[in-house]
Amino acid sequence: MTDELTRPLGLDTGDGQPSRTGPIIGMVVVCLFVAAAGWLYWLRLGASAPEPDSSPVIAEKAPVRTTTPEAEPVNRPEPAAVSQRMTDDNPAHDGLVSVEPTGSIRPKNPLPEMRRQEATLAHLPDPELVEQSDYGDLPKRSSDGLRPMDVYSRPPDTEGNFGVARIVLIVGGLGISQTSSQNAVRHLPSAVTLAFAPYGNSLNRWMQAARKSGHELLLQLPMEPYDYPRANPGPHTLLSEVSAQENLANMHWAMGRITNYVGVMNFLGGKLVTAPSALKPMFDELAERGLLFVDDGSVKNSRTSETAQNSILPYARANIQIDAVRTRRDIAARLDDLVKEAKRTGLAIGVANAFPDSIDMISKFAAGADKLGIEITPVSAIVSDPERKG
Repeated sequence: MTDELTRPLGLDTGDGQPSRTGPIIGMVVVCLFVAAAGWLYWLRLGASAPEPDSSPVIAEKAPVRTTTPEAEPVNRPEPAAVSQRMTDDNPAHDGLVSVEPTGSIRPKNPLPEMRRQEATLAHLPDPELVEQSDYGDLPKRSSDGLRPMDVYSRPPDTEGNFGVARIVLIVGGLGISQTSSQNAVRHLPSAVTLAFAPYGNSLNRWMQAARKSGHELLLQLPMEPYDYPRANPGPHTLLSEVSAQENLANMHWAMGRITNYVGVMNFLGGKLVTAPSALKPMFDELAERGLLFVDDGSVKNSRTSETAQNSILPYARANIQIDAVRTRRDIAARLDDLVKEAKRTGLAIGVANAFPDSIDMISKFAAGADKLGIEITPVSAIVSDPERKG
């Protein structure tokens, strides 16, 4: 019987009978086909498999969440330092240049709440505002940022700006003459600001007397005039063409002569106040110590205003020299000019010297300020103060 199921497909034996070798050959062909297919699959799988990693296997840990409220700060180099490091470590960055900041504007901590000395202690330096030095006690900021210009200041009669016409009166040259110092302290109203020269043998005594009488104080710094040394303000004059270190040393000498002042004012200085490069280190130092600066207004092309702004230094500039001409008629005219300026702009600043006629006429003028519709105010109350504004 013919086995149709086992006959190779399309194979005919010719005798009508099935061939006995047919099934065997078919099975062999099937086996060879299966073996070849398996061999080809194994070769493909072996070619695509990755090489085994011989490094030890480390179990990867999940990040641990800490309970610390704030992460520790990361110390990052400043941009300039990064730029310099890139230049030094990588020759490909030779074109990079580290750019240093210009100017003197520097961040300052917010000022603490205003605090003034008690009236009974006004003649004594605040221990928190004193730096002991070879030149004497120098003013400085306290550890929490209090400034001498605030602590030693006198409160104005009117706080804020309510349309009051204000006049600042500054009388300088105190400390040199015993008679002039005594007359100024005894006869000038306490709202008048007194400026001490760094000379004289009884400065501390007159400073204490002035503070007990309620006056606000300035220190006059001797500065180089145009015809120096023929016109010589005195020893330790600050000069326009010496090193900053020398000027700072001379300034510290003057600053150590008295205490309890809110700031400094130039004495002469026609040449120095027009040299901002020489002024800048001194103004930086004054700002750092928490003092103010007053320009007496005697030099028209003075550069103190922009220099003070660059140093973040509280600043004011006088409008009128009250006794540039020392006659009673001219002093009266200048006082009248102060009133007109104050009523026109709201503020006028006048500077005078401790001459007998000046003291007498300023004393009478200040006593009648109310009738004139003006207010005599201390200089610390009207300075342009960038730290308070910021």
